[in-house]
Amino acid sequence: MTPACQDLHASDPRPAAGLNERAFRRADTFILHNLGRNFTLADIASAACISRFHFARQFRQRTGCSPMAYVMRLRLERAKEMLARGDQRIADTAAALGFYDQSHFTRTFRRAIGVSPRTFSRQHHHAGTTGAVRTLAPSEPSYAHAHP
Repeated sequence: MTPACQDLHASDPRPAAGLNERAFRRADTFILHNLGRNFTLADIASAACISRFHFARQFRQRTGCSPMAYVMRLRLERAKEMLARGDQRIADTAAALGFYDQSHFTRTFRRAIGVSPRTFSRQHHHAGTTGAVRTLAPSEPSYAHAHP
């Protein structure tokens, strides 16, 4: 364990269930700064200074979803924001958020949101609304198999 990680664990005790606040913030910051890149569970766990196994278990206890499902939710919320602005192509949105291609993005978006990205963009670009960031409930289906 690195000195920074040792300090993290010594100064911020874990709550009754799940990650301590500092570890969660480190993981969340890593995820938000890397939404457009491919990264693994091990990468997120390393940023949080916890082993991959413990990180996955504690993250689920804290959030109610797996780390990669959380990543996908954030990507989809960011996609909603980008689509509502309507200032770039759907393929560019897909690429910016780490999807393999526009088809992969469209399938994932439609499954999670209920409409295609194009329809969402048309409906919300004129209205200027996207909803709040992180609006998907933890009980909603996981789309973690979308290969972030």
